[in-house]
Amino acid sequence: MGVVYKAEDLKLPRYVALKFLPDNLTKDRQALFRFRREAYAASALNHPNICTVYDVGDADGRAFIAMEFLDGSNLKNVINGRPIEIERMVRISVEIARALETAHAKGIIHRDIKPANIFISMAGSKLLDFGLAKLQYIGGVASPSAASELDETAPPSTASGLLIGTVDYMAPEQLQSGPVDTRTDLFALGLVMYEMATGINPFIGTTASSTIANILKDIPEAVTHRNPSVSVHLEAIIQKCLRKDPDERYPSARALLSDLTQLSIEPRRLSATQQAQTVAASPLEVSRYLARSLFMLVQIAYLIMYGAALYKLQKLLQVSMQLFGSHTFGILVLADAVLGTPFRIYFFTALAFDFGDIGRQFKTVFPAILILDLMWASTPLLFQGQLQGLFILCSGALAFLPLSQKTLIYTAYGQTGGRSSGIRHDSRS
Repeated sequence: MGVVYKAEDLKLPRYVALKFLPDNLTKDRQALFRFRREAYAASALNHPNICTVYDVGDADGRAFIAMEFLDGSNLKNVINGRPIEIERMVRISVEIARALETAHAKGIIHRDIKPANIFISMAGSKLLDFGLAKLQYIGGVASPSAASELDETAPPSTASGLLIGTVDYMAPEQLQSGPVDTRTDLFALGLVMYEMATGINPFIGTTASSTIANILKDIPEAVTHRNPSVSVHLEAIIQKCLRKDPDERYPSARALLSDLTQLSIEPRRLSATQQAQTVAASPLEVSRYLARSLFMLVQIAYLIMYGAALYKLQKLLQVSMQLFGSHTFGILVLADAVLGTPFRIYFFTALAFDFGDIGRQFKTVFPAILILDLMWASTPLLFQGQLQGLFILCSGALAFLPLSQKTLIYTAYGQTGGRSSGIRHDSRS
């Protein structure tokens, strides 16, 4: 919440980020409260994975926060509907768990952990936006009166327990206006980890109400079903974070961090049997760049064949009449070329621009593609006089192409449309 500007500190040789409330919220009591709470909570924390607050102030009647300037992108844009590399995912998870460990030790519950509030830069991950934070302690010392100081000044909509913020990553107890504690943040972090591993939030519905219902009732599909490269150990960590009952989750960020750190330090400590099973279950290591290039090459090949068929229109009709006594077969072949051309052009451009949703789209239209391609596989019948017995081999090769395309596009994008992290990502992709 807020408008952020890059500014230069005239006293010190550094850039800073100045966060202002939008003009339409400068008189909004609730917005001002959240802004004050964000500054208070963040300024109480000093950690390399939490955005540093330098100062707070007022300029021409507008409240602002002077913060550390970060160069990079938020995690929401980094994921962009696709799984990220497992090693990177674990590293980000470890860094945010460390940030939460520090915040929780100071009596601060973030309550709004989501990809948009995690910033990724070359230096690592930073936790942002403490505008919804719950302050349990002041200065890390238990003090019931001090802990409620800001909450007592909260506007009615916040103090009454109504939902404020993004429901997509809220824990069940948070959605039900129940008591929240540090384990509430761990549920949200588990959901962020799930999204990093699969490219999707499993609870997202068509409306906010359906999303809430999904979080309260649904058990998310196993991460390993969506991304086979995720280890059973990482799967177990994520699932433990996502338990509906807070008592069944990790008791603290430190406990979660312990498991994550062990995972990142010793990711290969498996028994011989587990190693064999992991190798057997792992997908073939194929470059996305190679898979995309081969798929695009197939589309070009189809376009060339379609063009040749349309160019030799009269010839095809004549051969069809000679072989079958009718123009019907030749017309079907030409219709296949006309219908297939827009598909091929679209697939080629989508792959060229690395469109993340192409895997899901291909899965949807694959039955139609299969019919068109199997029909096209019969075209060598028109050339059996020239090809002799080779026309059978040519038909078999053409019949294989739709299946090979399915394999290639699922390798590059996964069956649900996201980039598969079970393959090697090379820098050119």
